[in-house]
Amino acid sequence: MNSRAAVLTRLVAVRLLWYVAIGAIALMALVLHTQFSVAVVLSAIAIYIPLSMLCLPLMAWLCVGRVAPPAGPGLPPVWPAWLAGALGISLLASYRMLADPALAECGFLLLLVGVDLALARREAGLFIQAWFIRA
Repeated sequence: MNSRAAVLTRLVAVRLLWYVAIGAIALMALVLHTQFSVAVVLSAIAIYIPLSMLCLPLMAWLCVGRVAPPAGPGLPPVWPAWLAGALGISLLASYRMLADPALAECGFLLLLVGVDLALARREAGLFIQAWFIRA
């Protein structure tokens, strides 16, 4: 089997599992019938899905054309994902103190973006490995 096709299949499978998890979170928010779940979780997911499906792949496509073969095997830095996740958790925690749903919505959105950045980091590492190192 073509190694590039196998890598791309794994990337798509992990990304689809992530979207299924987002759907499960949305379904859970609809079942709970609380103001927090409807106002915060569902609106953050409504912002995240177009961002993830349209903007991030477009930026990746624009960046792939400018990629030079890497000097050695390795993944891109992980700090943007950790920063987004930590900031999201701190904004979610501040919701308990300030009772501002906008802070909680931004926090949940940043958590989703942090996981998406971690997935993009993994995908970029596998993509670079499949196209430049094995080619």
